[in-house]
Amino acid sequence: MTDRINQLTDWSRQAQRQVESAIAKNQEELSVAIEQVQRETEERAEQLRREAAEQKAADAVSLEEARNKWQEHVAKVKSRIHEQKSEDDLTRAELKAEDAEGYASMAIDFAGSAILEAESAALEALRARAEAEALASR
Repeated sequence: MTDRINQLTDWSRQAQRQVESAIAKNQEELSVAIEQVQRETEERAEQLRREAAEQKAADAVSLEEARNKWQEHVAKVKSRIHEQKSEDDLTRAELKAEDAEGYASMAIDFAGSAILEAESAALEALRARAEAEALASR
């Protein structure tokens, strides 16, 4: 799990570096950076969709449906974890650990996608601001 959290931190740092370096870029370079992030965002979203299909959650097509399913999953996992606290059976403890690990893994994937979305939005905002400033200086 530590490796997964480190991966999330790396994604966040990469997004930060991209946005910071984009401030100094011209419109063409900024457009290329935005397209690259959008491709990465689409690839990440596709990867999550494939993983969701493997877990029989492929019907979470829209963001709202994904959020609802995510909240349901979180509630179920938390409920199972709460119910299992009183049991000290080894098998139950293993199931609890697997559920908790699965929950953590899904949360990391979800956060990773959110970081890519934030990076894309920040780059789009930089481009829009540059366009507005260019128009204002005419």
